[in-house]
Amino acid sequence: MSNEFYIGWMPKAPPSFARQVKKFIGALVILVVVAAILLSRAQKKFGSGNFEFGKLTEISGVYFSKPVPCVKVMSSKDVFGNRSYITIPLLGFGKMGAAGIISDIEKEKNTSLNQKEITLRGTLLYNDGKLLMQVDSNDKPLLAIGKQADSSLLPNIENLGELQVKGEIVDPKCYFGVMKPGEGKPHKDCAIRCILGGVSPVLRVMDKAGAANYYLLAGADGENMNEAVKDFIAEPVTVHARAVKHDDWIILYVDHNKGIQSYSYLREKFGDAVQYCATDCVK
Repeated sequence: MSNEFYIGWMPKAPPSFARQVKKFIGALVILVVVAAILLSRAQKKFGSGNFEFGKLTEISGVYFSKPVPCVKVMSSKDVFGNRSYITIPLLGFGKMGAAGIISDIEKEKNTSLNQKEITLRGTLLYNDGKLLMQVDSNDKPLLAIGKQADSSLLPNIENLGELQVKGEIVDPKCYFGVMKPGEGKPHKDCAIRCILGGVSPVLRVMDKAGAANYYLLAGADGENMNEAVKDFIAEPVTVHARAVKHDDWIILYVDHNKGIQSYSYLREKFGDAVQYCATDCVK
């Protein structure tokens, strides 16, 4: 048993006391380092989206106003000479969609651009295999108007039937490149403003392997869903809709009144009976 005694104002601690303090400090340092490593690994990583800020790119293809403003661009040919296309949805500057900008151009040129070959310039953003373009009226985005597209350039449409999926409604402009993070509750307020400003909403769905699938949302008759989805943005939702593949995008045509619901684990497991139990089972 040690008879050493230490008082704080003494100039030097006894050897046994100093050893105990060193052990405690050493263990504390190790604990802090391990905790920092674990916390850093648990943090959600920044998205891999890219936004080519300040760089203007020209694209040539066929413009379509529905289901969302987009340009269908030929990307390559295979060894047999078959064409491969990519659909590039258009976005406006800031928290705005592209429909207003295109409408102003059509009024200025006194012509409809729908289903015409055009050349546009704008800023590209891309992530996870999807490519989008921001057009800004200050950049004079329309460079050329060509002929009406022939039938071979119209979208290849395939009806996929009724589909029910669980996911998150995201603002594609921020999600695919402009903001990090561009999804979830930290981005909810920004996403709401972008979608209400005209940016077409996108449903992100994660499969069992952890890969993301993306669906453009439209109303049952092709009308925009921006106002209808405002209460569901950046929240887990279940969407029941008619699915149609337009080239490399799948469009979900959603009934405004019943097509989107906040996701409920109980509803998924037990169906709508849970709603009745909430009132009939509680006495």
